[in-house]
Amino acid sequence: MSALDVSIQAQIINLFEQLQDEFELTYLFIAHDLAVVRHISDRIAVMYLGWIVEVSPAAELYENPLHPYTISLLSAVPIPDPVVEKQRESILLAGDLPSPANPPPACRFHTRCPFVQPTRCRDEIPPLRQLATGHEVACHWAEDIREGRLTPHERAPVFEPGPQEPAEEPPPV
Repeated sequence: MSALDVSIQAQIINLFEQLQDEFELTYLFIAHDLAVVRHISDRIAVMYLGWIVEVSPAAELYENPLHPYTISLLSAVPIPDPVVEKQRESILLAGDLPSPANPPPACRFHTRCPFVQPTRCRDEIPPLRQLATGHEVACHWAEDIREGRLTPHERAPVFEPGPQEPAEEPPPV
C-alpha cells in the first residue's frame, strides 16, 4: 500500500473498513506505516526479526508500549503538533539490523536495544508473557522500563569510518 498515492490509499482503507463492517470480516494487515496500522487495527502484533515481541489492543499499544523495540518505533512517528514534536525525545537505535538468516542468540533485539542489560538479554529468550489484560510482551525488563527503573543507555554508533586521508589541495590557478 505504501507505493500507492495517499488518496488511493485512503480509499482502499475506507473500502476495507466498509467491507469489514458489512461482512463482519477480520483482516491480517501487515504494514510498516504506523499511522495506517493505528487507523485500521483493533489489535496489533509487533515483530522484530520474525518474532512477535508485543501483542496488544491498538489503543493500548500506542498509549503504553512495553517492548523496547515498540517504544523505539513509536518514538520515531512524527506528531503533527510542532510544540509536542519539539519537546519529545525520539530513541535512535544504534547498530545495524542483524541478519534474519543468522539472528542473535537469546533476545533478538539485544544488539540494538537501548535498554539492554548485562544479564539475561544475551543469555535467555524472553517469553511472550501477559502484563496487562490482552497486552503481551517478550522482554525480561518490561516492568522495569514501564516503571522508569531502567532508562535508555547512550549507545556509541557502530560505524567507524577509519582513518581519512587528507583531501588534496587543488592546484594553483
